Amino acid sequence: MRIIKKYAARKMYDVNESQFITLTGIADMIAAGEEVQVIDNSTGDDITHTVLAQIILLQQKQGQNLTTTSGLFRALIKKGKVSVIDFLEKPVGGSLELLSLTEEKIRRIIGRLAKMGKVSKHQKDYLLKALLVRTKESKNMLEAFIKNTITRMNVPTRREFKRLRSELDELKKQLNTEAKKQ
Repeated sequence: MRIIKKYAARKMYDVNESQFITLTGIADMIAAGEEVQVIDNSTGDDITHTVLAQIILLQQKQGQNLTTTSGLFRALIKKGKVSVIDFLEKPVGGSLELLSLTEEKIRRIIGRLAKMGKVSKHQKDYLLKALLVRTKESKNMLEAFIKNTITRMNVPTRREFKRLRSELDELKKQLNTEAKKQ
């Protein structure tokens, strides 16, 4: 995790790299997948959330994510005291529900809609095909995201764990052999 200290003169210092850094530099680190924590040098308080908001506002000024960002801010303000987690839960939960749909569930749901007269036979076939494709695409995207995240986090694979375990066991044997000789 990168530790950034913020000084009274609005200067920020990257402790890990021993150099001053800008909001844009922090934004680039975050975009590259690095975890960042910003500490107020005078109080020791974690002010990461404030700096992240400043980065969003800077990007707003530069014309990046203009409609998306302002739309998100408006929606958060409208929700009032609802936490960001609560705010995001429904859309993310809905996406995860789509991922949990099996072909059998999709066929049942669309079949019920057809029986109720909500969709025609032509619409039923189209919806079935579209939902199956969308579900498969979503699952593939999630798998790719998870693999990419694990790679960026530098998490060892099962094979690497087994190799490390084997090497550790070998080192233990060598240490026990050396201890017995002495």
